[in-house]
Amino acid sequence: MFKILILGSSGILGRQLYKELKKNKNIELFHTGIRKRNFDFTKKIKFRKFILSIAPNLIINCIAYTNIENCENHKQLSKKINFGIVKEIFNLKAQKKLKFNFIHFSTDQFYNQKKNKPSKEVSKIFLINNYCIHKRMAELECIKNKSLIFRTNFFGRSIKNKTFSDWIFYNFKKNKKIYLFNDVYFNPLRIITIAKIISSIIMQKKYSYNGIFNLGSKNGIIKSDFALLFAKKTRVVNNNYEYKNVNKLLKVKRSNNMIMDVSKFEKNFQIKLPSIKNEIQNEVKNYL
Repeated sequence: MFKILILGSSGILGRQLYKELKKNKNIELFHTGIRKRNFDFTKKIKFRKFILSIAPNLIINCIAYTNIENCENHKQLSKKINFGIVKEIFNLKAQKKLKFNFIHFSTDQFYNQKKNKPSKEVSKIFLINNYCIHKRMAELECIKNKSLIFRTNFFGRSIKNKTFSDWIFYNFKKNKKIYLFNDVYFNPLRIITIAKIISSIIMQKKYSYNGIFNLGSKNGIIKSDFALLFAKKTRVVNNNYEYKNVNKLLKVKRSNNMIMDVSKFEKNFQIKLPSIKNEIQNEVKNYL
């Protein structure tokens, strides 16, 4: 039986991955908690024993500390979670001579091309805050260990209401005054879409691929346009919003253009990625 361990399975993406992969009866699936975390990943001895007891063939890492403000204010915690856990896994692999493949989810926030130009995997990256710095450190560790890395961004309905689309829906529905960024571009995918793609990659046994791949929708959109389109389609739109520039409103600097060129992914995995408008349309029903 092929053993897969999902790290961060209580998170938004990890939970959806578990739900999707559980459909496959040829997989023995392990997780670190679905509704809540079973233990502190930074406790090295317990974490090591946990991995050794499973002896997985594949580890999928969905662990991330994504609150950018908190990452800036708590640098060591950000480093410990976004980099240290990955480092510890590969230390264990080397010391115990384990043989497993590794899939790591990274971020699109490295990119910041001008004029809304899509970034390729080889494009210049910008380490403009602690979150980006520590996620890049994790990437480099994964590259050194010949792992599969996906730079991505996602949305969709979640249990804890923490995605961008959750924020849009519930704030518009409650008629709260909100600020929409009219200078930030991105090309996210639905959580469900990413989970299905990862399942397909595993079924095709392409989890042994290595390197960085951009995983996003086929084309980009401004965050404010995304918000208004999503609110209209879910029938919660109102006029209680104001346009803002991201780096004028928020204290910690962010990228303005995170649009990714996904052609490398499509070519290597032979998977056609959807347009952002199709993704929005397909997610609307989960809110209605």
